[in-house]
Amino acid sequence: MKVELEKSYRLLRFLNKPRHKMIRYPLAFLAGVGVLTVGAPMSVAKDSMQLAARSNGLKIVVRRAIWFVHTGWVPVAICSDFFFDISEKMSEKASHDLLAWLETNTRISDFERHVWQADLHGGVLENRVSQPMNGVDARKEKASRELLLTPQDSLWDTDQAFVGSVNAALEAITVMLATPSADTRPTHTFQKAGESFDKADAYQTISDYRSLMESIKWPWYVISGTLLGAVREKDFLGHDYDIDIGIDEDVFDIQVLRDAVAASVNTWFIKSESYCTFREVESKDKVRYSQLEQPILVKLVHCSGLVADLFVHVRDGNILWHGSAIHRWDNSSFTLAEYPLGDETVHGASDADRYLTENYGDWRTPVTSFDCSIDPPNIRYSRTARSVTYLSKVIYRYLLDGENERARVYLNALVSDGMIVSTHNGYRYQ
Repeated sequence: MKVELEKSYRLLRFLNKPRHKMIRYPLAFLAGVGVLTVGAPMSVAKDSMQLAARSNGLKIVVRRAIWFVHTGWVPVAICSDFFFDISEKMSEKASHDLLAWLETNTRISDFERHVWQADLHGGVLENRVSQPMNGVDARKEKASRELLLTPQDSLWDTDQAFVGSVNAALEAITVMLATPSADTRPTHTFQKAGESFDKADAYQTISDYRSLMESIKWPWYVISGTLLGAVREKDFLGHDYDIDIGIDEDVFDIQVLRDAVAASVNTWFIKSESYCTFREVESKDKVRYSQLEQPILVKLVHCSGLVADLFVHVRDGNILWHGSAIHRWDNSSFTLAEYPLGDETVHGASDADRYLTENYGDWRTPVTSFDCSIDPPNIRYSRTARSVTYLSKVIYRYLLDGENERARVYLNALVSDGMIVSTHNGYRYQ
């Protein structure tokens, strides 16, 4: 049976809310048992139990459980969460055990096997880059956020396995493009129960975020969908489920933010810090992994459960760009002006028309669907391991839905951006 699960904003807020450890620990035990029950290897179940016991780990473990329902013994194929990176926050031992588990799994497609193996190989490499070298002073941490791999290095085989898995996934995509698609529509769909964005919570989140920024004297502004709502609706967009905020790189310091969050008396906590781990092929026997010193995206969770995505904006000449480990959006440099946002007043790009046109094209006309990975005119892709696997999953999902032309649009965009190359018999990742 194929099942489609729609995103529930109430569930997201429930999973994001901070909890006392006396509540987290029983939930962590149940989460570990649940993941094991639906088919996870024992090491992954233990890893999930430990992760769920952390203040921001329960949501990831719930997504793992959904993933194992799709891949394990339960006779249900869940079509909703292909974009989840199963390696997120996973230990190296659990990753290796899961790689072996995937190799013998007969329930999943060839694409799924290869792309998830690529996720796991990439996760191991990213974790190694993130680990400070023994004895390295914190002030010299930049030197530790880099790996230069050659065939003599123990991680060389992991990198080559990552590349091989990505290319095997791209081969599966090529086969699907040449094969008429079967009917893959879900047999049962769980729909959202109407609008669930609580604007009262959102106004309080903005007010508390202002107090947080004032405590560290950082100028900030709203961006993307939040600015679109402020300009077009003078309020939040009705379908929003998070808040998009910008901060300039020259004032941002992750340790200052961590300290401010810790001092916020349980008003805020940091859900995740996203670092860009770039992969660069320097020659046929030399590959460099490097990671930015500061995170490019920090997900802050308010005590109401609402998420504020804080995007660090990097100046590059006349361009101000922000993004994640997957995407990058370029904007012309801008100054700030005030805008009403429901009960609050916020700052955003003073030339709102130019900014929103760069992001959305015809921003004045509301649309029912918008794909942030392909629709923005200013989209580019980060040269990271996470980017190529995530976008391959997006293409696969379109193919499952029979939207071959949409899948080709993605493939052409990846080729144009240099992420992959087109060959006479398919596509290749270098």
